[in-house]
Amino acid sequence: MGGLNTMTARKGGFTLVELLIVIMIIAILAGMMMLANSFATDSAEATRIINDLRNLKSAALLYYGDNLKWPTNSDVKSLDQYADRAFTSRYDSVVIGGEYTVDGVTKINIGLVLSDDKVSPSVQNKLASRAADSGLYGTGNVVYTSGTTIYMNMR
Repeated sequence: MGGLNTMTARKGGFTLVELLIVIMIIAILAGMMMLANSFATDSAEATRIINDLRNLKSAALLYYGDNLKWPTNSDVKSLDQYADRAFTSRYDSVVIGGEYTVDGVTKINIGLVLSDDKVSPSVQNKLASRAADSGLYGTGNVVYTSGTTIYMNMR
C-alpha cells in the first residue's frame, strides 16, 4: 500500500477553539481568586475591629487605674494616650456605655460606631459568627448579630 498520503500536515499554532478554552479556564481561575480575596479582606477587617475593641478595653482599664473612675463619652479622646494608636480618628466614634446589671453583676461596655463602608454585610456576618467567642454585643446588650455599633464589656 504505497499510496499517497491524503492527509495534509497541520501547521503549528492553536485553533480558535483551543484558545477559547484556555481563555475560559483563566477567567474561571481569576474569578475564584477574586472571591477568595474578598473573603480574606472581610475576615481581616472583622479581626481588626475585634482587636481594636480589645485595645480600647485595655486603654479604658489603664484609664481607670490612673483616674479611679471609668471613662465617660467626654473622656474618649484621652483613651488614645493609653493605646498604641489613635482610635478616635479611625472610627466614626467611640462610645462608652452606661452601667447596667446582669444577674447581679454590674457591667459597663465600650463600643465603636462604624461607617457603612467599614462594616459591609459580609463583615457584619464575620463579626456575628465570632461574637460569642469574642464577647461582642450589639445595641441593647444582646450578643451582636448585625449593625454598625459594636460593644465589648469593660468589666
